[in-house]
Amino acid sequence: MAMTTTIQIRTDTRDALKDIGTMGDDYDIVIERLIREHNREKLVQFSRKIVEERRAEFVDIEEL
Repeated sequence: MAMTTTIQIRTDTRDALKDIGTMGDDYDIVIERLIREHNREKLVQFSRKIVEERRAEFVDIEEL
């Protein structure tokens, strides 16, 4: 089993985490979910940047 730790958070932050979680979730699950969502958003932003920077390299599907 992985080691656990205690972190200090404000009560309003704790309450916000409770709102994000669902019945039976512990804070670790909620935080992991937030991290995954954050990483997904970073990927979307990176993808959009690549499309913008390389727009001229793309071919319209109608041209294929």
